[in-house]
Amino acid sequence: MTAIRCIICYGFVMIVVVFFAPMDAAAALSENQHLKAENAALRANVEALSFQLAQLKRLIFGARSEQLQSRDAHSGLLFEVAAPPAPPPATRTIVVAPKAAPRREKLPAHLPREIEILDLPLERKDCPCCGAERHAIGEMVSEKLDYAPAMLKVLQTRRPKYACRACDGEIAVAPLPASPIEQGMAAPGMLAHVLVSKFADHLPLNRQEAILRRHDIELPRSTLCDWVLGSATALTPLYEHLVGKVLESDILHSDDTVVPLQHQDQCVKARDWVYLNPIASLAAYQFTESRAGLHPQSFLAGWAGYLVADAYAGYDRLFANPRIREVGCWAHARRKFFEVAKASSKRGLAHEALERIGEWFHLDNAWKELDPDARRGQRLAELQPRLDGFRQWLEAHLPSLLPKSPLAQACGYCANHWGALTRHLEDGRLPLTNKAAERAMRPIALGRNNWLFAGSVRGGQAAAIALSFIESCKLHQKNPYAYLCDVLTRLPSARAKDLDALLPHLWQPA
Repeated sequence: MTAIRCIICYGFVMIVVVFFAPMDAAAALSENQHLKAENAALRANVEALSFQLAQLKRLIFGARSEQLQSRDAHSGLLFEVAAPPAPPPATRTIVVAPKAAPRREKLPAHLPREIEILDLPLERKDCPCCGAERHAIGEMVSEKLDYAPAMLKVLQTRRPKYACRACDGEIAVAPLPASPIEQGMAAPGMLAHVLVSKFADHLPLNRQEAILRRHDIELPRSTLCDWVLGSATALTPLYEHLVGKVLESDILHSDDTVVPLQHQDQCVKARDWVYLNPIASLAAYQFTESRAGLHPQSFLAGWAGYLVADAYAGYDRLFANPRIREVGCWAHARRKFFEVAKASSKRGLAHEALERIGEWFHLDNAWKELDPDARRGQRLAELQPRLDGFRQWLEAHLPSLLPKSPLAQACGYCANHWGALTRHLEDGRLPLTNKAAERAMRPIALGRNNWLFAGSVRGGQAAAIALSFIESCKLHQKNPYAYLCDVLTRLPSARAKDLDALLPHLWQPA
């Protein structure tokens, strides 16, 4: 009886297994696919989070240089244990270059000199051998550089008044010369000093106020602020002329950065844009309250040429115009691979990409002195085959990468902007990178760490005007203080035809 029950139960179980087996296999296959997709997503998230953590650690504890070291990417960072160094080879050949003898440069001849003569006392002027008087045969001159603190002075203008004693008629007096700020107490030299101190030396107005106080000059910060705004107003006609000269070039570099703007009780993210003419070496800045694409569109309205910029979507409406051609930046593309390589503990695809891109830079730097046509020919002959090989390399590896991984994003950036990144093959004048605009953004990045924010829209616009002239002077190795002091003196009485001579690249000191 028990045996019969066992046979019946076994048969029932087999019927159930046979009936439900196809359903379980389909469910298992579906679940397997779901788990694989979930596993891939988790792997991508882990890779992205590991990449962000490595970036954060390098930002806090690591070097800022975009150069890979031969050591492990994480060594030298806090809480990381570096691998033990490899044992040195048994024999090494060391070539030591001869050390050049130290050479002190002469001090500039234009500096004033205070001469002190140290002569021998009378008792030592006689020859110790024969007792005869020794004669001067020359002199030994030594110079040391000294520093005199800044000197403030008052420019007092006296104008005699004339009247007729016979008829008590009209009183005559010579008119005052035109001034950058009418009825202001600041001379052009003082205004230039305030502008250069804030926007070239990154000294906020509160520090300048303290420096003036050490000279027994009590000037409230609000007065210094009014001087900055008044100087910008006086420079506005010349700034508009400078913008016109910048837009004369058919090649422009452009970039933007955040400038905090004080708005009511909080700071909002405003923007400073730079448009740099690499042919005339002139830079024009623009301050805007947002990063909307309409700002570069309005600034570049009617302009045509090559625009070197990053892949910001706000430029897309500009590049929809066939008269404006986008030029990509290989420094941006390289930086994405560098971040991946720096975060990796072993050599991978990112390292290979860096080596390929580095080879292009070395080749192009060797052709820097060539004329544009010859440089374009060299690029087509030597760079284009390497670029084509790199694109094939991207197409081969991109499908096998997790879509959201940092390496896939770096490869996708190059693939999606390939036309812009290879635009330099069309014209030998075009650069491989947008480094010129990035360098022009550095004064703003340094300055906002000191003056923190723009107090108003008018203040942000004044900063853009001052930076346009100061950075253009730097591009031409001219003293921005001497330039602004002279221009603020001559500009109030200048005519429209005189504006060209006051631009930084054409200006000559009086």
